This record gives sequence, structure tokens and C-alpha cells, in this order.
Amino acid sequence: MKHVSYLSFLFLFTFQAQAGTSTITLWKDSAIGALWNAETKTVVYNKPDKKGNYKIYLSDSLGNNVKALTWQAWGNDRQQWAEEWHPSGKYIFCYVEKTVYAKEKGHKRKPVDAVPGYGAYTDIWLITRDGKQAWQLTDLPNNYNSGLIHAAISHDGTTFAYTERIDAPKPLNLNLAAGTYVFRVVDIVLDSVPHFANIRTCQPGGIPSSCELDAISMDKTTLAFYSTYETKNLIATPIYTMNIKSGECKRLTTESFAQAPSYTPDGKRIVYMTGAGCDIFPLQIQGADWWIMNTDGTGKKRISYMNVKNHPQSVNKYRLAGCLSFMSNNSFLGGVMVKPLGLVGHTVKVTFTE
Repeated sequence: MKHVSYLSFLFLFTFQAQAGTSTITLWKDSAIGALWNAETKTVVYNKPDKKGNYKIYLSDSLGNNVKALTWQAWGNDRQQWAEEWHPSGKYIFCYVEKTVYAKEKGHKRKPVDAVPGYGAYTDIWLITRDGKQAWQLTDLPNNYNSGLIHAAISHDGTTFAYTERIDAPKPLNLNLAAGTYVFRVVDIVLDSVPHFANIRTCQPGGIPSSCELDAISMDKTTLAFYSTYETKNLIATPIYTMNIKSGECKRLTTESFAQAPSYTPDGKRIVYMTGAGCDIFPLQIQGADWWIMNTDGTGKKRISYMNVKNHPQSVNKYRLAGCLSFMSNNSFLGGVMVKPLGLVGHTVKVTFTE
């Protein structure tokens, strides 16, 4: 089945899985990083313009009543990305590419460097949902060593954590091929000039690695993330949790590669993506599907089957289940990548029962 036919069917399938009956529907094509806010019943998502620069949009739960969201100080020819809602729905944390090109040795800045997911030359901003006010929250070094990837916010909106690149990618080193990263955990201060305070740094295993956090536990003591600090291999990434105070890490997965762990709203389980049980289609690379597990790593069950040959949910081509945003304990908006490089794909709504 060709990709056009795939979308024309509205990507609507109901299937019986180990986890129970699940439904996946196309929410919006070319929309990536969709985030649901329960307080305002609003979705914020990202979509590239004709030049490939991502811009931010707001919509209702069905993807309708779309409004663009931007700020006058953000370069129109730079990447703009909605990263997290404040739970109140009043603010959105954004990743925004720096406008000024600074001279540096050893690397010539290219537009692709700042594409979300690569995140070089980027800072964190806070913008109001109506777009009338915005504040820059970080001023990271303007060079290729520095960058930002995934972040997370606590359920009460008081704690924010983000993944910061502190050294450039080393392509010949599987451990550091995507760069060297640390986690920054901060308190959110929403006064007349919102800012970060009490900045803490966490590094899995205390050693250089590629890593990426995606969630904070309900009690705000734990980060959920993937890392190469043990495997030293970017294509074999387990999921871990880390105690923010002690730095103790617990490994939750062992199969294939796994990423994008997100706590369900009740905090009792984690949904994540993994290549486990995924077929590799001819002349294509490993894809990934969504699974669910208990917070201690037990009780793993599969949710999606996009990478199982001839399954009703599969188009027999590479599909990469990505990051997600819960709408309830058993439904979420999730990104699906259709190409292995860049951010080419769409957003689906997934509903499952056990």
C-alpha cells in the first residue's frame, strides 16, 4: 500500500493485541510534537513551512480552529518548536533557534543543525497562549557544542527538566554519535519576569553519553529517559529512571532499542517506543512501535503494530513511533515518523484498553 493510500484510509484501524483492543486514527498530517492541554482543551503542535522551518500552531482537540503562535523577536527563518505546556494552559515552553550567527572554529553552521531533535543553536522561551508576551529563559552558548532536545514538566507545573547538549556529535563514536548530554532540572518561577531557579545537573552514570529525558514522575523525584551510558551504542538504548537527588538509575528495558518514556496521567505506568518485535522491511532500517509497562519495568505489553508485516495496521514500510502526549490514561497523541532522518511524519490519536 502506498503512502497516499495509507493516509486516504485515514489511518483507521481497530485490532486485538496483547494489551487489548486498540484504535489508531490519523489526527493531522505533517503535524509533529502535538501536545494536549486538559485545562484549555487545546492542542499545540509544530509543522514545517515551505523552507523546512518549524512553526507553532494551536488547535482544538480535533485539529480544527487552527491559529499560528509566534513572537516578534523570533526569526521567521529560524526553527520554532512547542516543547511543553504549563499545566495551567496559560503558557507554552518553546525551543527557538538563535537569530544571530556567531563565528566559531571547526564547524560552519547549517540550517539543519537547529532542526528540532538536533537542537543546536537553540534556547528555551516561555510564551503566553495568546502570544501577547514571551520571555527568554536560557542563553546557551551560540556554538555547535550546545543544543537542546526533549524536556518534561511536572504535573503541578513547578518543575521543568530539559536535555542539554554540552559537546558536539562524534559520528565515529556510537556512544556519542548524537553528542554528549546532561539533564538540567529547574524550578519554574512565574513572577513578573518568569525565570528558572535552583538549576540542578544530572548525568546518567556520571559519565559522558547520549541521552534524552521525556518525563517526570508524579512525586517529582524521578526522571524517565534513555541513555547510552551502559551500552555505549546509540542503536541499543535502554530506558531508565533516575532519582533526581541521589542520581541512582534503574534500567527498565533490555530488548532492542527503546526511547520516549512517558508516565500515564495516574503515574502508574509508562508508555514508550521500542524496536522489539518489529519487522525490518526490505531496504529499510529498524522501525519502532509503542508498548506499555509498569513503572518498575514489569508487565510489558504491546500497543501498536505498525512494523509487523501484513498486519492491518502496517503499510509494510518503516514507521517510527515517537513521542506522545496523554489525553487520558488510555489515550494519547503520538508522532509517527515515515523517514529515518529529520522530522517527516504525522500525528495519530491512539486509544487502548487492557
